[in-house]
Amino acid sequence: MKVISLIICGMLVILGAHAAPDPLGDADSFGRNVVYLGLASTPNIVFTTNCAGAPLPAPARCVNMNAQPALTPFVENKLTTLTIPAKSTHSLLCFAVTPAITFQFHNQTGVAQPTARFSARPTVIIENEVLNDPALIDPTTGLPFNGRISTSLMTFMQSRNMAANDRDMQQLFVSRTCIEGLISHRALQDVYGLPAQVVDEFFQHPTTLVLGASGDAQLVTNASYYYGLRVYGDSP
Repeated sequence: MKVISLIICGMLVILGAHAAPDPLGDADSFGRNVVYLGLASTPNIVFTTNCAGAPLPAPARCVNMNAQPALTPFVENKLTTLTIPAKSTHSLLCFAVTPAITFQFHNQTGVAQPTARFSARPTVIIENEVLNDPALIDPTTGLPFNGRISTSLMTFMQSRNMAANDRDMQQLFVSRTCIEGLISHRALQDVYGLPAQVVDEFFQHPTTLVLGASGDAQLVTNASYYYGLRVYGDSP
């Protein structure tokens, strides 16, 4: 047995005593079959200097770019949802995510700029009723879970300098897959410090994934971003 501890936002969090890591890395899913659990795709997020001048049809979203060279952060919540029925997976929710990214850097300031930047990532809120107990505290926030765990999946970031009037347009389709998953039996216990009985109950209840996106842009004159997410697990 050993004590697991994490450094979160500069604060030491003691998560309690747990068994030493198993030699397989993830004994909970070892030898089980893959079970596909659903597919979701977000609407397009468009970045422009004038969202009001060219309204987009729903459900597309629009981000107004700040005047150059200012940074424009963005957060788009509740792009779409996917609900995993109770008892659909044994110990984890895995993912394959593929974003479609198009953006144009164009330095229109008339002078050289040290930073042109575009960053975008899927955000996922994991909702499950076993997290509603106000006595359960999320060690990453120090607050009750309130029924949900928030996470994100970094998929793309580019940063460079630009001479005056430089322009660079790119289109990318990049993918990443599970490794430790969106959430797992092991993460619920070791990362989020949940009691064993709560961890055992988690996958016995429906889980809703609320998909969003966040990131930032600088010296970007136009861009678009959306992604598809396939979810799979291990056989019950």
